[in-house]
Amino acid sequence: MNTPNFLTTLRVLLAFLTAVLLCAPFRFAATAAFIVYCAAGATDWFDGYLARRRNIVTTFGKFMDALSDKIMVSTAFLTLFALGMFGGWTGLALFCAVISMSREFFVSGVRMLAASKGIVLAAERMGKYKAGFQMYSLGAVICARALDADFSAGDSILRGVVFFSAMATLALSTILSVWSGAMYGSRYSYLLKE
Repeated sequence: MNTPNFLTTLRVLLAFLTAVLLCAPFRFAATAAFIVYCAAGATDWFDGYLARRRNIVTTFGKFMDALSDKIMVSTAFLTLFALGMFGGWTGLALFCAVISMSREFFVSGVRMLAASKGIVLAAERMGKYKAGFQMYSLGAVICARALDADFSAGDSILRGVVFFSAMATLALSTILSVWSGAMYGSRYSYLLKE
């Protein structure tokens, strides 16, 4: 397994570790979860950078890069909802999550149709922006949790800014989800007609 594909696979394992740490009862577990989550997010940039720089773009990498992003985001959403970490913003967060996850299932369906015809669809630029904002948003919620749980900063301005930046970027990522999903559907509509 080459380095980019290793980093892509590692992202999935780090996503699961983040969830475990968020559920752990010991002090600084939330801070550790935030650090691990950031490391997982960093692999998303490094795997693509290394693959392009070393010219080792593979079918596995194209497929797993997009899939590992979906696993990371889905795992984070489920964990944060289970732990009630969106607080009074749970309704908005749930709406955004449903829209985003619906888009992911739609795009995955298009990719499966393409794969059945021997076509591999790589992640597109708009989808990457959407994923970046999503990852920031979920990471900011985890950071807010760490500030509250590990540093008793629940009522601080810093914690408020971090949390509200999470909600703003979550809303933005949802808009990009709808936009990129519509672009995907339009660009590959011929697959849906056959």
